[in-house]
Amino acid sequence: MKPFSKLHLWLILPFLVTLIGFQGYWMGFRDAPFHWHLHGLSATFWYICLIIQPWLYHNRPISVHRKVGMFSLIIAGFVIASALNMIIVSLPTMSELSPLYSVRYSLALVDCISITGFALSVVLAITYARNTQVHARWMISTVFWVLSPGTVRFSFIPLGAIFQPKAFSDFPFIWTDVFIWNEVLICLIILYLIIRDIVKQKTVYFSYVLILIVNLLFIPIINGLKDAPWLRSFFE
Repeated sequence: MKPFSKLHLWLILPFLVTLIGFQGYWMGFRDAPFHWHLHGLSATFWYICLIIQPWLYHNRPISVHRKVGMFSLIIAGFVIASALNMIIVSLPTMSELSPLYSVRYSLALVDCISITGFALSVVLAITYARNTQVHARWMISTVFWVLSPGTVRFSFIPLGAIFQPKAFSDFPFIWTDVFIWNEVLICLIILYLIIRDIVKQKTVYFSYVLILIVNLLFIPIINGLKDAPWLRSFFE
């Protein structure tokens, strides 16, 4: 029996969380600027390709899986380019009233690392295309490189319903607190996947270890660096 028979179902969950987290974009779709569309639509198509690929692997000829994989590479290129463009456009235009303003440069660093990790995972997934176990885990890891922007925004939906703030400053916590909670949750999920591989296969996959270490490092980058002078100089 081929592995990952239910993977497409599990991948729907982070996709839905991300869609709901970015509901503001979808609700204001007609008025959104072009660079938002480039990033939002390319990321959406990437998720869709990621979800259907395991299903195709099990239910269609392998040639179909490979053709969709080639199309996915084009989409991944748009995801990477549009994400970098979002950083370039957003940094100089961010309002001082934004809850992200005090950490905008450290957040940009986290975004750059995430994009680099995403690109690395795609390249290594191609490299190990004939090794299903390794290939699949590099593809799965692409989700964790770019998951926190969606989960953080998703978190503010129930938090907003609970606290009902008139402004962001009325929350009894700051944005970085929510970011840290989400990073801890993401790290726990990755740790579970690592332990599961150890128990079932007696193997540790580097793709999961790498994304776990980097996601842990995101916490001191955001909470510790904030907008350090050298970081501001680097991006400016």
